[in-house]
Amino acid sequence: MYDEAGGADPAPLGVRMPKFNLEGLIPLILLVIIGIASLNYFGVVDIPYLPKGSGHVQLLFIGEPSLGEKVVLDNLSYMLTYRIRDARTFGNAASEELSQYDMVMLDQSLTIKSVSVSLGEALKNYVNKGGKLIVVKNSGIYQSVGLGGSVATDVIGWKSTFGDIMPMECVLGPTNVPTCSEGQEVAIAGRIRRQIYTHPIMMGIELTPPEGVAPYQLRVFGIQANEGAKTIAYIQSEGTPMTYPAILEKKNFPFGTVIYFNYDPGYTPGILNNTIKYLQ
Repeated sequence: MYDEAGGADPAPLGVRMPKFNLEGLIPLILLVIIGIASLNYFGVVDIPYLPKGSGHVQLLFIGEPSLGEKVVLDNLSYMLTYRIRDARTFGNAASEELSQYDMVMLDQSLTIKSVSVSLGEALKNYVNKGGKLIVVKNSGIYQSVGLGGSVATDVIGWKSTFGDIMPMECVLGPTNVPTCSEGQEVAIAGRIRRQIYTHPIMMGIELTPPEGVAPYQLRVFGIQANEGAKTIAYIQSEGTPMTYPAILEKKNFPFGTVIYFNYDPGYTPGILNNTIKYLQ
């Protein structure tokens, strides 16, 4: 076709799509992420697992705290609110319930050391999504089954219930009994010595109690550090060459953290205080 001037209209060869500029979107995406994180930080919105800047740290204690642990938690009331629950009170909505908390502490030293399969799975997912978990001694080594909370004794340890999130491992002892089983505690007089000098949990604490002060009377387990775990501190038995892991840490993808205490952390309020502040 020709126009009145005698020129030909160029025939379109195809429709040209607008160029997609991914690099131009990156700053916008970052601004959105920062904006959402800021709203969460100041309490405008509530996004599970992201740290809060305003308001108290919300801690869920599963089990029963020792006297020393309770003193530490109460002394942190200016920055922390905690709730105590029995593991047997959790149902199928455990994941949703855990997501309301910034931190979970599992200490069943004074009660039944079992969790249901659903609670174990919920805790695993909580950590894998960025949650912070503190585990004390042999808490959670058994699986509870049935409505009455009966304990399945064929499963002992953490692996089958929590997968790979835990920094500690229960192994068979010399008598073919798992080292984390009830009754396998070792009573020792010992001191806790820092192994990672730069770790915030042991900041300002190289040895406790110091020489010249009577050692702690502890009951510990012969557990081992799991693959990917760090030994933050260890227990030196008084007058013998025996040592035991005291505090272990494992970082789980992408941001979740599990801290393990092989003794009642109520004995060391400064270390427990540092741990909670480190995880907040």
